[in-house]
Amino acid sequence: MNTLDTVKDLIGFDTTSRDSNLALIDYAQALLEKSGARCRRTYDEGGAKANLFATFGPDGDGGFVLSGHTDVVPVDGQDWSSDPFKPEVRGSKLFGRGACDMKGFVGTALALAPQIGKAKLNKPIHFALSYDEEVGCAGVKGLLDDLKAQNLKPALAIIGEPTLMKIVGAHKGGAKLVTRCCGREHHSSGPEKGANAVMMAGEFVALLDKVWDELRADTDPRFDPPYSTVQATVIHGGTAVNILAREAEVTWEYRALPDRDPNAIIARIKDRAAAEVLPKYHHRAPEAAFHTTLHAQYPGLVMDEDSAAIRLARELTGANQVEAVAYGTEAGHFQNYGIPAVICGPGSIDQAHRPDEFCELSELEACEAFLRKVIAKAAS
Repeated sequence: MNTLDTVKDLIGFDTTSRDSNLALIDYAQALLEKSGARCRRTYDEGGAKANLFATFGPDGDGGFVLSGHTDVVPVDGQDWSSDPFKPEVRGSKLFGRGACDMKGFVGTALALAPQIGKAKLNKPIHFALSYDEEVGCAGVKGLLDDLKAQNLKPALAIIGEPTLMKIVGAHKGGAKLVTRCCGREHHSSGPEKGANAVMMAGEFVALLDKVWDELRADTDPRFDPPYSTVQATVIHGGTAVNILAREAEVTWEYRALPDRDPNAIIARIKDRAAAEVLPKYHHRAPEAAFHTTLHAQYPGLVMDEDSAAIRLARELTGANQVEAVAYGTEAGHFQNYGIPAVICGPGSIDQAHRPDEFCELSELEACEAFLRKVIAKAAS
């Protein structure tokens, strides 16, 4: 099979996280089963999205997982030079949503399925294709729970997120949280007679910034930035200029160093909001409150340079250096399940989520060469 054509096929499926990924999963499963793979699916609650786990070679534990997510981020409001779901090669680059994040890796792996099927594998090779990575690594948990139910534990996982084919052995953990600020409506001419939830939201955001400043004291120089971060990203609230808002919402996130306790960050923010912000508003409206909900959370990947995954990646690439990144992946979930994980894939994270996302064709070629070595290792 042709790698470039397979990657193009995957880009052609609009698998934005808010929509179904089943058409792509159908395509991948048909291709894998035609090459001899044994496939299993796990679904989300509504049945509109699925993970796909496929196995070549012997049954049982061990073997290598080639893991990638099938969903992509939205293109809404972005200024693309071409249709993001109609891939184009211009010069040395392949353009399209997901070209690097991460249909480049998934497509390259799928294109090698016929070769994997013909190889005399002594160790299994698994494909793990997940949904909803872009909204908090939500789908892969069901896939891993299914492996646990089967008492199946592969030896290691290669997560093909874009790293320019460098070896990444650690990343931060993260979460999406929403804090609902509850106040009391009143005419804006009498602000002392109500509790303005928009103003509460503003003070909550200022508190997040204070906590972020404090987190800078705890550093790990392997990361950029070298400390945990906290920031607000979306605010909604208010109905009119002359009404004190009854409710406002702040969407925020943390990106925590992988071997720190992220729940301690959440607890610090909640406790300080109650102690430092609420008393002023309670004086005006006893019902004033902050309600924080955790919408998505993924663990960090803790560096373990002696893990089977990193040893294999270094052996096959010749890399002397193992890097750490600030963005999150599904690797932490694999590690928590007991499967050593490493991140190595084509393309640059600098191109991910942007208009005119692209992957250099040379990166796809390098990825193919790397995965051919993985196949040879499984057959050795």
